[in-house]
Amino acid sequence: MIEFKSFLIDFYANEIEKLYFDVVVIGTGVAGLYTSINLDQKMKIALVTKENITKSNTSLAQGGIAASISEEDSPDIHLVDTLKAGAGLCDEKMVQILVNEAVDNIKNLISMKIPFDLDEEGEIVLGKEGAHSRKRIVHASGDATGRIISEHLSQMVISKENIKIFENAFLIDILTKDDKAVGVLLKINSSLLLIFAKNIILASGGYGYIYKRTTNPEVTTGDGIAAALRAGCKISDIEFIQFHPTVLHHPQNQSFLISEAVRGEGAILKNIYGERFMQKYNQLQELAPRDIVSRSIFYEMQKTDSDHVFLDITFKDKEFLQKRFPNIYKQLLSLGLDLSKDLIPVSPAQHYCMGGILTDQFGRTNIRNLFSCGESSCTRVHGANRLASNSLLEGIVFGRRIAQFINENDPIEMTTDFDYRLQNKNIDYIEKLDIKKEIDELRTLMNSYAGIIKDKEGLCKLKTFIISKLELFNTKILTSKNHFEYYNMLMISYFVSLASLTRLESRGSHFRNDYPNTDDSNWKKHIVFTKTTMEVEDQC
Repeated sequence: MIEFKSFLIDFYANEIEKLYFDVVVIGTGVAGLYTSINLDQKMKIALVTKENITKSNTSLAQGGIAASISEEDSPDIHLVDTLKAGAGLCDEKMVQILVNEAVDNIKNLISMKIPFDLDEEGEIVLGKEGAHSRKRIVHASGDATGRIISEHLSQMVISKENIKIFENAFLIDILTKDDKAVGVLLKINSSLLLIFAKNIILASGGYGYIYKRTTNPEVTTGDGIAAALRAGCKISDIEFIQFHPTVLHHPQNQSFLISEAVRGEGAILKNIYGERFMQKYNQLQELAPRDIVSRSIFYEMQKTDSDHVFLDITFKDKEFLQKRFPNIYKQLLSLGLDLSKDLIPVSPAQHYCMGGILTDQFGRTNIRNLFSCGESSCTRVHGANRLASNSLLEGIVFGRRIAQFINENDPIEMTTDFDYRLQNKNIDYIEKLDIKKEIDELRTLMNSYAGIIKDKEGLCKLKTFIISKLELFNTKILTSKNHFEYYNMLMISYFVSLASLTRLESRGSHFRNDYPNTDDSNWKKHIVFTKTTMEVEDQC
């Protein structure tokens, strides 16, 4: 069994400045920002972000927030759509919380002056996306929902005197004592900072950057999840990686997402010969769940020996497209593509992670005083395949629940007697190596062997490679942010490969070529790991 090092052993007490807060929030996506705002303003809050306060997956989110606002819709219908997309692995009680609290949280965001798109009568405009049976997607500035929400919540956070923002602060590790989280160790430029806190909230995002082709920014290296694992947290559903079907395939841009809402407005997919093909794969055609559309495109590219297909919405009026998709229209135009005239080259790319730190209905982990929300968490509302526009919703619903729980159950005392004077067991610093090259190699292998289509042979090659790298790094002293990120990426990639090998079936976003069928009799269950309970039958 592979062991994982604790970064804490590489540091000494006399190097560390210490601060004290009621709550530490790691991450400034919608989950981290919204949670911070909903915490009692009497609390002293540290808001930590890896780069700057506006850089996160939230700012890139084009789709919107799903909520059953219309009279034709209801939480029960939203529930059914979510369960269906989740392929049998959603926790229905958690989904009920998600859909039942959606509208109230939208109202709360409106009270915070989030400028959602309205029609001429002042009613919220609702869009429709794949696998939704009703129009229920709330947008802001057309296809810039994430950016608009991020900007507005960021300004609210900045204005609050009880919140101190730490930018360019990297989470090294979580301090625990007696199965309780007591603080975090941060690296800010060349300095170290130890923050003790009564409560720690991980809203640190997913791990999309472990894949070569992804819509995620470089910051999404799974640092919060890896640190939680080292602290003793449980992780679940780590094998379920969602690939977005329609990501721009252009020499100058391989990561720009063409929102599912474009297909929601009628766009169709064509192969390189100009032939529509989705009818061959699924009766819902372009509006099938993302995993089905992604695999269908993958197969069509194989059949036509091509590296992309086309998205066609040229039959829509130019003025409509400019108003409905201003960001997409502008970005494509800068690359010489007119959404109203041209077929847009697209192919699937990694987009979202269903798995993460296992939490309950209040965002609690199995470590006391340690919470998680957003993409770093696994609430099991997404099951094996996330329903479009449920991600921002999950972040706000469970982020607010965490805040409310802490507001009502804040510990009286803070633990500050943690013995962080740990003896360094390692003797060698990591030798000079090209970290950029190492990361690129890992990401390429993840795309090849743990991507849209998986099989035993490829996953075993991947697992062997990752173990060799982890064993090397376990004997070295790591000091740079790049080293920590790479180690975290290796940890997460290891568990993705292990879980993918363990699940001997295909379900939702997890597809095994050698086990192409869904097996409810044996695998309608979750795979849960901790750093010490990951021994499974070696499939390799």
